[in-house]
Amino acid sequence: MMRFRPRGHDADEPAAPNTVIGVGSTLRGTLMVSGTLRIDGEFEGDILNCDRLEVGEHGIMRADVEVKEAIVKGRVHGNIRALATIEMKTGARIEGDVAAVSVAMEPGVFFSGRCTMLDTGFESVELGAAHERQAGR
Repeated sequence: MMRFRPRGHDADEPAAPNTVIGVGSTLRGTLMVSGTLRIDGEFEGDILNCDRLEVGEHGIMRADVEVKEAIVKGRVHGNIRALATIEMKTGARIEGDVAAVSVAMEPGVFFSGRCTMLDTGFESVELGAAHERQAGR
């Protein structure tokens, strides 16, 4: 007799979004989101306390945000700062600056802005401290 074990979530698979702005929806204002925000409609305003941002292929976002990670498939008018990664998927259109530890851009992305790579982790802290000691600070 064969027995099947239920499949658990893979560690690499992100959790399902707990906040969704659906296709055909328009929202303006300030959102305080704990967890993952997915934008498939239109959003303009401020996003606070968001861990993961997903802009779907039909999504339009007009905001400056700071998140842990971001995936963009739609349109973004504003700056994105990610403490981990930003992924720009084919068909995405980003007009604004991005800053992250890791940035991935697929072919077919329109990007107009500046890209800044952030330093984080133990190595950068140690390197920064050593540099300050050498400079006599």
